[in-house]
Amino acid sequence: MPLHHQLNLALWQSIYRLHHMRRSSFIWLAVYLAVGCVVFIICGSALLHHQEGIKQALLNYLFPESWQAISEQLLRFFFESQAQQVLANLIISGSLVVASLFLFPIKERLSYAFEQDLKLPLGSARELPLWQQGLEEARLLFFYVTAQMAILWIGYYPYTWATQLSVILSYLFLFYTFALDIIAPTLQRHQYSYGRINKLLGKNLAASLSFGALFSLPALLIGQWLLAQEDYNLLEVSVTLFIINLFFIAISIPVATYIAVQLARYSKPLAPVSSIVTWLSYSVGLILFVTGTMLHARLIQSMHHKSQVLKANYSLDWDSFEFRFGSLSDALSGKNFGKIEFDLVIENPTEYDLVFERSLILIEKNAVTISEITVQGFQVPAQNEHHIKMEIDAISDFSSISDFSTALKDWRIELRIELFPDIPFIIALYGNES
Repeated sequence: MPLHHQLNLALWQSIYRLHHMRRSSFIWLAVYLAVGCVVFIICGSALLHHQEGIKQALLNYLFPESWQAISEQLLRFFFESQAQQVLANLIISGSLVVASLFLFPIKERLSYAFEQDLKLPLGSARELPLWQQGLEEARLLFFYVTAQMAILWIGYYPYTWATQLSVILSYLFLFYTFALDIIAPTLQRHQYSYGRINKLLGKNLAASLSFGALFSLPALLIGQWLLAQEDYNLLEVSVTLFIINLFFIAISIPVATYIAVQLARYSKPLAPVSSIVTWLSYSVGLILFVTGTMLHARLIQSMHHKSQVLKANYSLDWDSFEFRFGSLSDALSGKNFGKIEFDLVIENPTEYDLVFERSLILIEKNAVTISEITVQGFQVPAQNEHHIKMEIDAISDFSSISDFSTALKDWRIELRIELFPDIPFIIALYGNES
């Protein structure tokens, strides 16, 4: 189908055909919204009501009580490392999956009713066998999980290109899967497998992405606005978006039905998907799935192991402070006018040896970086303590200390241990806010 016909079909013709909806379609649309609201509200209310208990159980498992205020911030690391667009897209995609799991039979009835209203059926409905439907849905879920893991993993890395790539991929994935999820029921009624459906949507990619964008963007914009508000946590935003997106999903079902009919009727006959392409797709998908699972499991495992680091006690040995003046020119410029040396004391009260990998200590004053100190790996034996000699003279900038009456105030020292390549685990060692 030509490009302009695809865009016209997705953005105008299919929406205009909504006036063909008859009583049965409206009834099923109302049933879909009613049941969906009940399911989402009950599940969402239960999660919101017990969120503190769930969160506290995780905190109790990972961290000691004295560190839980800081540890809660670390638990948000997985999501804070992602762009807001990626999170919003992930939530909307999640609502599609949940809606498919709980509301698929109603979606099918609504789609079928509107297909009859159009009086343009593709022939008599011939559903796939039940076992094949289950297999097809399992394949779709596998595709969702694999793609989302890949997108999230790319977004973890603190590089501009990685962030931009994860955002672009998350938009494309959401728009396409929205179309796939909503258009598929009509085609499945006529013996289309997901392989053939993907082939049809791929050949008419402009129509697929335009349709997905049209019905997912409103919820996305609301989601990005909610994520930017400090008054809502991620769970509250997710529940709210699930309910909001339900309305757009419901309206899109009859629209998608018309698109599916037109694509199937006017596209060139599709040759069966070759066995080579099928097995190649499965092999690539399986490799990505296994790799993504291993990487995310390794990330979670590493974070859990690093939680032992939080059980150590950290302090500064004030008696160890020494100051040595540098050159006069450096002092006048405010850059590295001398060396400050002191001991950071790490006490291990646990029964296990603590192993610190190569790490970075970041020293800030008034939110301005004063020094970054690389620390080689070391161990702190059980029931013992370890002293690290800190020498501030490398990447140091004292120019922000303009008022020496506040020289001892507003300091912050962070220990950053590499959790995974370029993913830091941050521990606040010292913070004087007085």
